[in-house]
Amino acid sequence: MEKNMRRRIQKIKGGSYIITLPPEWVRRNSLDAKSEVFVIEKDGELVIKPIRDYITKKTLDLDLIDLETSKYLITVYYMQGISEIEITSKSVISASIKDELKNLQLYLPGLTIESESFNYITFKVQDSYNTNLVERMKTFSSKLLRLLEDLEKIIENPNKEMAVDLKNRAEELNKLYTSIIREIAIVSQKEEEFEIKNLPTRDLILYAIAMRDMGRMLSHIKTASLAVTECINTSNKELKFIIKTIVNMFKRSQEVFFDKDIDHIRDIRESMKEINKIVYGNEIECKELARELARIASYCVALMDDGVHKSVKI
Repeated sequence: MEKNMRRRIQKIKGGSYIITLPPEWVRRNSLDAKSEVFVIEKDGELVIKPIRDYITKKTLDLDLIDLETSKYLITVYYMQGISEIEITSKSVISASIKDELKNLQLYLPGLTIESESFNYITFKVQDSYNTNLVERMKTFSSKLLRLLEDLEKIIENPNKEMAVDLKNRAEELNKLYTSIIREIAIVSQKEEEFEIKNLPTRDLILYAIAMRDMGRMLSHIKTASLAVTECINTSNKELKFIIKTIVNMFKRSQEVFFDKDIDHIRDIRESMKEINKIVYGNEIECKELARELARIASYCVALMDDGVHKSVKI
């Protein structure tokens, strides 16, 4: 293909404007003079995209792939936008294996059983994207903040029942995480089906990275909620200081990412150094919990980094 893709706009009768398409691109995509393409407006740019069929179905053979790997792949297919997943076997699939597969419906929003028989089960995903992607991410981050604030309360006054409740709510929030990742994957591949004029592809990539970082933070919050129960008779001022600092770090990281407020960069980075110094530089009680908190703090820094990168454009 030509290295220089610059084209001159030409005006035709009726007031319309045209440009020529590179012939190599047309041939490579099996197009001709009568073919139709999508012309998509995104953030002041036009994207020309061939009309094509998407891969919407995946099949897993339980005779070749073990159950745990199958469950993992179903989750991956779900998050990457596949709408139909079939699990098959030459022999009868046992009731216990089917139950484990069906339990995925509890964790993957919109996943439903389309059909099943003795040796197969087919899932379909019902999507309903009626809200703004950025607003859904803000909702996720606000719920994540609430979990951090509640983790602070538990560390202040250790309580096993509260810790279990926090773990359960963290697991529930993971459902929103997987559905947002799925939406980002679908929107980034099917631009023609969504109104994303003010959300360029570059930003979609950074939103996906930010969701990954917040998702990992969520996993460590869940682990930390369990670790708290091992410290129920411990009163540690350092742990209380760390979690309080983390809550403030996350609030500032949210502002950096969503509001492009880069004034918080130095404070966030300095807070991370201080936490690491306490956790890894001294003997500290409840070492497992302390290290989980340090990992949570590191993802506050990661979210800040995502926001700084998003704010810089050429």
